[in-house]
Amino acid sequence: MKFNSKTLLVLILAALGLFALVLVLILAEKLLTIWQHLQEAPLWLTVLYVVVIVLVAALPVWAFLKLTRPKETKEPAVKVIDESTLEQAISKEQQRGVDTHAADVEMDELRQRRASGKFHISLFGSASTGKSSLIEVLMPDAQVATDVVKGTTVDAHRYNYGQLEITDLPGFDAVDQQQLEQLALEESQRAHVVVFLLNADISRKEMLLFEQLNQWHKPMVVALNKVDVYSAEQLQVLTQAIEEKINKQFPVVLINTGGFKEVTVVHADGSQESKRQAIEINIKPLIDAIEQVVQDNPEALHRFRDAGILMLAEQKLHQASRKFNKEVAADTIDRHTKRAIVGALASVAPGSDLVIQGTIGTQLVRELCQLYDVPVNQLQVDQVLKSAGGKLRTSTSLVLAVAGNALKAFPGVGTAAGGIMHAVAYGLIFNSLGKAVLTSVSTQGKLDVAQTKQTFEENLLGSSKELAKDLAKMALSISRQKAGRK
Repeated sequence: MKFNSKTLLVLILAALGLFALVLVLILAEKLLTIWQHLQEAPLWLTVLYVVVIVLVAALPVWAFLKLTRPKETKEPAVKVIDESTLEQAISKEQQRGVDTHAADVEMDELRQRRASGKFHISLFGSASTGKSSLIEVLMPDAQVATDVVKGTTVDAHRYNYGQLEITDLPGFDAVDQQQLEQLALEESQRAHVVVFLLNADISRKEMLLFEQLNQWHKPMVVALNKVDVYSAEQLQVLTQAIEEKINKQFPVVLINTGGFKEVTVVHADGSQESKRQAIEINIKPLIDAIEQVVQDNPEALHRFRDAGILMLAEQKLHQASRKFNKEVAADTIDRHTKRAIVGALASVAPGSDLVIQGTIGTQLVRELCQLYDVPVNQLQVDQVLKSAGGKLRTSTSLVLAVAGNALKAFPGVGTAAGGIMHAVAYGLIFNSLGKAVLTSVSTQGKLDVAQTKQTFEENLLGSSKELAKDLAKMALSISRQKAGRK
């Protein structure tokens, strides 16, 4: 009999069928035996046995349903920041030399708002949505802005009336969009409630800003203004379209903030006359919606406000810390690059690894890891230096060529060109190594040997001509200083 894949498959299926038949016969025999014993057993034992059988049979079904049931998506909770811990972090960063002024300003703002007890509303809308009219209706006695928050290219005006304060931002289309988004997001984090003002269907630009505001889970009311220009059918369609775009997360109210409109009056003799007619003011739906938000949980609004400002302070602290670390890291790399150049001028040409200047390399790696609070041991440092040295075995000639080309920009170097070329090469090596280590510890929070090796190779082979010229200038300056001391 000739065996092939089909024959083998038939044999396997036959064996499986025979095994299944034997299994069924054994099971049937066992069930019959159990049934005979249950006939002679007391009733309570029979009931108990049946219950156990049902539970055991139902367990796999329950496990299957639980594993295959789609997981419910929960709204992400607002991050709770411990205020005292944040203050300690600010103090710690100050001791490191970080400029924490922006974070300090937010903490002061939080204390001031708590002390004032005011209710803060942030008002957003394009230049034509009627924000000024809304403020005039809400605060008829607040004729001028009592405070102006300066931005890079935009100003936010604060209007106060009693215990109510409204922060009015410029229209979306009135200033640079990027600067407006930054100011809008910050004001939304500081406020109790956000009022998003529209006079038509929400546009794509407005939707982008809405989505960013919504990331902070702030209570919000969307107000459609100037509804007098629409029919009842149009308003229904508009409202439905806006609710669908915002996923019905927030109330959508219809308001009129007043103003005038041109109407045509037809007289009895058939003549026509154009007149300005005052538009009836109706902002009650907006006030009702805001009051409903406040009544739902007033204490929660204060907690959300506090959490928003604390998050803003934490963001600005992290930004300042990242900026400080970046500046210190650049200084650290430059300092060790200079030390490598000095060492190379007093030593031999670059070899196949970094053993010659291993001490400098070790200090460079350790200082960068310490700057970013990354734990590191000597074995990891040695692995990084060894991997970098391994790459130099195949690229030393290329690095020397880059260094030699850089020196061509400095005619008259003379017989010292060889030593200076080696020094520039070492400068390129240590600059590339430092930047590779920095990429790993700043992006991954650890010293990744494989990534560092890859980044080191990319930096080394892609060294810019300007960097090589700068290092050549540094090497020449150091060489001349040494020559002058002799």
